[in-house]
Amino acid sequence: MGITTAFRAFFKALFNRKFSGKVDELLQEMKALPPGPPPATAAQLLSAMQKEGRLLDFLSESLEGFADAQVGGVARAVHAGCAKVLQQYLVLEPVLPQADGEKVDVEVGFSPNEIRLIGKVQGDPPFQGTLRHHGWRLASAKLPDLKVAEILVPAEVEL
Repeated sequence: MGITTAFRAFFKALFNRKFSGKVDELLQEMKALPPGPPPATAAQLLSAMQKEGRLLDFLSESLEGFADAQVGGVARAVHAGCAKVLQQYLVLEPVLPQADGEKVDVEVGFSPNEIRLIGKVQGDPPFQGTLRHHGWRLASAKLPDLKVAEILVPAEVEL
């Protein structure tokens, strides 16, 4: 779609001075726009997971030099906090209702966004295989608001 629009706009701007001026105005407006913050949903989710589970701190820290027991203890706290966020703000459901390990049929016209075929894939659907992971679908989300989109969690200063 973009290439067709680009060609049409190119030729119209080439032969139509008024249209060309409008394109120039639009390009100047686009250039003047400051880069926006990351998508709100990602920022909101990261913010909540940092507040409840210190996920960003955990992932930013090198685990070299820590004993497995220390890492396991911290991982439990991170897991509990992040699981709380998922339960509080997101409604997740499996893409396929069957349990892992069960036989499933993949019908003609399946969506590759919903089902990824792995292993030795030959021929055309329908296929029958073993479900290795049921996948996750976001049914709904109600994320907490951020005061400033770029600040996931404010710095903490103890006095």
